[in-house]
Amino acid sequence: MRSHVTGCFESCRGFGWQGSESINGQFPLCTSISAPWLPAPALSSVRRRSRGSAGGGMASPMEQALAVLVGTFQKYSGKEGDRYKLSKAEMKELLLTELPSFVGDQVDESDLKKLMGNLDANGDEELDFQEYAVFLALTAELCNEFFRECADERNRKI
Repeated sequence: MRSHVTGCFESCRGFGWQGSESINGQFPLCTSISAPWLPAPALSSVRRRSRGSAGGGMASPMEQALAVLVGTFQKYSGKEGDRYKLSKAEMKELLLTELPSFVGDQVDESDLKKLMGNLDANGDEELDFQEYAVFLALTAELCNEFFRECADERNRKI
C-alpha cells in the first residue's frame, strides 16, 4: 500500500499544479478532504443544512466541503458506464472543470494515464469513490506542502 500511495503522490505532483503560481494574486484555495465512511443519512443532512433548511442551522465549512467533494464525484461519475465510478474521460473532465488552477487548459494524456493507473487500486481502469478519495487526500497533501513552503519562504525574508 505504501508504494501505491507514493506512486499516486508522485503522479499528482507531476500532473498539474504549478506550485508557485497564484490566481489573481492569491494562492489557490485547497479544501480537498474526503470521508468515504460518511453515512448517506449524514450526507443528506449536510446537504439540507447547507441550503439553510430548518432543523440544525447551516452546515459547518467542513460539512459543506465534504458535501461538495461527494457531489462532485457524483456529478461526473456514470456519464458513461458505471454511475459509481469515474472513467478516464470523466476524470479528465472533472480535472479540467473543477481543478483548472491545477491542470491548466489541457490535460496531458500520458500524465492522465499514469495518474489513473496509480490511483486505480483494483485495476478496473476506473476510479471508485475510495480511489477518488485517495486522489483528494494526495491533492490536499500537495496543497499543505505548498503553503508550508510558502510560509517558510516568507519567514526567511523577514
